[in-house]
Amino acid sequence: MLNNRIGYMICETSAAPTDITVVGNANDRTIAEGILQDMNVRNRNGRFYDSRDLSPEINGPRMKELINAGYMRGECGHPMSKDIMRQQTIDPANVCVQYDKIWIDGNDIQSQFKGTNNRLGEDFDADLKDGCKPAFSLRALGTIENTKRGAEVKNIKVITFDMVIYPSHVRAYTNKILTESSGIVESSGSRLYIPENDKGLMIPITNDRIVNYIKQESCNLTNVMKTFDLLYESMELVNGGTQVRITDRVGSSFVIGLETHIQNEIMNYCEKF
Repeated sequence: MLNNRIGYMICETSAAPTDITVVGNANDRTIAEGILQDMNVRNRNGRFYDSRDLSPEINGPRMKELINAGYMRGECGHPMSKDIMRQQTIDPANVCVQYDKIWIDGNDIQSQFKGTNNRLGEDFDADLKDGCKPAFSLRALGTIENTKRGAEVKNIKVITFDMVIYPSHVRAYTNKILTESSGIVESSGSRLYIPENDKGLMIPITNDRIVNYIKQESCNLTNVMKTFDLLYESMELVNGGTQVRITDRVGSSFVIGLETHIQNEIMNYCEKF
């Protein structure tokens, strides 16, 4: 039932890093392997990704096309903007890691990667050579359903995996260097990372197009605004996408139920991206 779902941009960021082992340089870039995410487990943000929902995206034509073209890339941290169009865009000026291979091994999404050909890619490469273990975090479009397994993510559309400091998936770290020129040798796993105060970002989809659609099509919203003569400052979807909350200029909030056909249209819109 769509009544229990809401579209979100999902940025997974929240462990001990795994050991690194040297095993074998292309264009002066260190080549490494690591886990981008594990599946069928509840992550530190309480969210659950079933492999049956996520695997088709990893093995899908978009992923293969970007990898073959050399443009499956991740940014240096998740975008801070709540604008859905920015969240769905991989900014070439902010990328730092290029994924040359991505595959599934059991419940793990694994990758072979290197730094990109820009300043941030140079920093990424220098960190690898210095013994750092970059971590990774999913950026995706999806819906959230509360199940016995946690906040289960459905209808997933992968945007990319960004490099982060503290991942929501405990195992999402670099674990192997494939370049003999790298200065990394076997590690005891004693390197520490300082957790960010970040529970992971879930951004309600409330861009101008959706807001305008709700304003034009929802009789419930129109009636309430006319009755109370409201001038709202902000609007967001709440309670699983079944309601919209508007906040007026003095900070008072009003929660209004949305018609079923409005909810369905919003979800259809989200799934097109």
